[in-house]
Amino acid sequence: MFKKRIFVITSTLFLALGVATFDQWRWSVGSYPSVADTETDQLGYWLALVDLDSQTVSIRRALVDRLQDELKRGWQPLDVQDAKVGRALDKYQQKITDNIEILTRAWFYYRCEQYGEVSNASKRLEFVRPQVDMVLAWADIYSQVQNNGQAASEKNAFELFDKLDGWIEDAEHDKQDELNLGMHHSVLYWLSTNSIDSLTLETRRELAERIAAALAGGASDKAELLALTAAHQSQLQSNAFSLVEVWLLNRSLEFVKLESNQREPYLDAQLETVKDWGLEKILVNDTESAAGGSQMQLLKLMGNLAIWSERAPAQYRASYKQLTTSLRQYALKKVLQF
Repeated sequence: MFKKRIFVITSTLFLALGVATFDQWRWSVGSYPSVADTETDQLGYWLALVDLDSQTVSIRRALVDRLQDELKRGWQPLDVQDAKVGRALDKYQQKITDNIEILTRAWFYYRCEQYGEVSNASKRLEFVRPQVDMVLAWADIYSQVQNNGQAASEKNAFELFDKLDGWIEDAEHDKQDELNLGMHHSVLYWLSTNSIDSLTLETRRELAERIAAALAGGASDKAELLALTAAHQSQLQSNAFSLVEVWLLNRSLEFVKLESNQREPYLDAQLETVKDWGLEKILVNDTESAAGGSQMQLLKLMGNLAIWSERAPAQYRASYKQLTTSLRQYALKKVLQF
């Protein structure tokens, strides 16, 4: 009798909340199908009604695989044009937000682990390609959840990438190199297949800082393990110089605020930073030595300074010219000292 009463109360509550179907009631009391047996129109229940943090690693990974397959086929879990989906986002937003983050982290760990098992350089390239496409799709979903269903902008995509460093730090120590390799190779592949110049200036400025941090963290150290084609290398070089151009724009705004006695140490630090990026490891042909490649890349960068300062946005042009003129003079001074 007591159990029957509980059932009636529970059913009444779910009806009052608008969860009226038997299938939804089963999900809400924890009677889940296997991931493989979940109907496509019920996949969203995993996001809205299930505490994925309490599920096993195997269930989360099965969901990652299933959702990735469905997204490839055009599935849109957060299509806010659908009134039911819109109401679900309002009602279960916190649960969906938490679960999207849990699955995104699971996806990152899972795919980097799989990537670490791929030994052939050309096969690595084939593995990275769909994963980079998918992380951008995940970034869009992640952003929609964080921004009440609004489509992701270029800027919103950084909300996801802000999490990566923290997830790497949270991982077991012996897994961190594997995670860094997967992240760095994904960055290199993206830079080899997309045009930085198509992005807004503000996005490029933000991206330049993030790519600089990745290069400082060793993104170029194992570039030879990713078999980039000549076309990839060409796009990579174009993007690398585009990013350095806007990275210098960011530095110019810092430089003009410095006292005169602070400027030479600042310029020296920036030259060392660029050298430490190891651009020659990802941009130099096999026939060029590493030392010669390093000098060549630095000379190319210096040769572009006048062009970049002339085409800097009007509001930044004076600052940019001041930095680049000082940088050229300081670099020449250093060369003459040897």
